[in-house]
Amino acid sequence: MSPSEPPLPVEHLEDFMVLEWCNKLLSDPHVTNISKRVIPDKREGVSNTFFTRTLFADGAIRAFLSLYKPGNGERRVSDRDVFTGSAPLHEIERPDAEEAEARRQMAREEKIYDVNDPDTPEAIILASLGSDLDGGIRRVHGGVTASLLDQVMGTLISYAYQHRCATSHMTVRYKAAVDTPCVLLVRAKLVRERGRYIETMGWLEDGHGKVFAECDGAFVMNKLGSPKI
Repeated sequence: MSPSEPPLPVEHLEDFMVLEWCNKLLSDPHVTNISKRVIPDKREGVSNTFFTRTLFADGAIRAFLSLYKPGNGERRVSDRDVFTGSAPLHEIERPDAEEAEARRQMAREEKIYDVNDPDTPEAIILASLGSDLDGGIRRVHGGVTASLLDQVMGTLISYAYQHRCATSHMTVRYKAAVDTPCVLLVRAKLVRERGRYIETMGWLEDGHGKVFAECDGAFVMNKLGSPKI
C-alpha cells in the first residue's frame, strides 16, 4: 500500500463473537452459507458498493455478514466450507439453455410461502453499527433501517434463485427506535413468487426477539440470459 492510499477497512467480527446469540446463529447447521464482505472490493461493475465501500467504516457498518438458511431440511456438511468470500449477488453465472427453460416452466406457476414455516428459505444479515449512522442522537437513521431491510430481501432472492433482482416497492413499518452503537439481526423470508416477481417480508431485530421494524417488499428478477454480473 502506497503512502497516499487510505488504510484498508477492518471487519470487526469480534462484535459478533462476544454475543451468545450471534454465536448460536453462526453455529446453526441449518445455515449453509455465510458470506463476508470482500476487503478491499475495488472491482468495477459490482453491485452493493453502498455496503461494501461507502458504509464500510468503523463508525458506520463496522462488521457485516450475510447468512442463508435454505430450509427443506438442508444442512451444511462442514463448518470449514460455510464461509465464502462474497455474497452471491456478486457472482451470478448466465444459466445454460436447459436451466433457462426449466426456470421458464416454473415461472408459469404461482408459489405461496408461509413465513412461519422453518422450511421457508430465509436470509439473515448480522450488522454491527456505529454512531455515524445516527439520525437523532444515538438513534439509527430510518433510512439506514430501510436500506438494511432492502439489502436482506435482495440477498434472499440472490441466494434462493441465484439471480439478480431490482426493488419494485417496499413498505416499512417502524416499531421502535434503534440505539447506537448496536449489533442487529436483519432477516427476510419469501412470501410469494409469480414468474420474475417475488414478494418477501423482512424484519430488523435485536437478536432477542425485539422487532424494531418490519417490511413488505416486492422485487423483479432480471430476465434470464442476462450477462454475468
